[in-house]
Amino acid sequence: MKKFQYRLEPILRLKAHREKEKQKVHAAAVKKIVDQENSLAAIDRDRRANQNDLKNFLTGPLSLFRLSTYSRYFLKLKKDELTGNELLKVFKKNAEEKRLKLVEATRQRKIYEKLKERRHEEYIRDYELVSQKENDEIASQSWQHKKSSCDTQELHV
Repeated sequence: MKKFQYRLEPILRLKAHREKEKQKVHAAAVKKIVDQENSLAAIDRDRRANQNDLKNFLTGPLSLFRLSTYSRYFLKLKKDELTGNELLKVFKKNAEEKRLKLVEATRQRKIYEKLKERRHEEYIRDYELVSQKENDEIASQSWQHKKSSCDTQELHV
């Protein structure tokens, strides 16, 4: 019997390739989220450090110029944080869309893999059936040969 060959193997390979591409795109989207979260954490650390500096500054002589500089800088940090949070929302939405596309690509690949498994199981069953028929035929011929040799021996006696 000939070797098992899945007719839809090129399509399965194409589906697997598309799934890998979707994984890469999703990974890039997740990386953007992580980078944005790190950026927001850096802004928060910077704000805390400057708040500590401001507390230390407020214990000594006051400078109106320096106070207004801190105030403007804190406003800038707040603006950066709000912008960063909005970007993070957009990145998360984008990553979710990419994840859904990845899930769909995985589902499509699995459909073809299941089909391949079923075809392979059918092939194995057919192969075993053919093998069993051959064994039965050999056994039948062997039995016929033994019977005919016993009959010829009885005729000679």
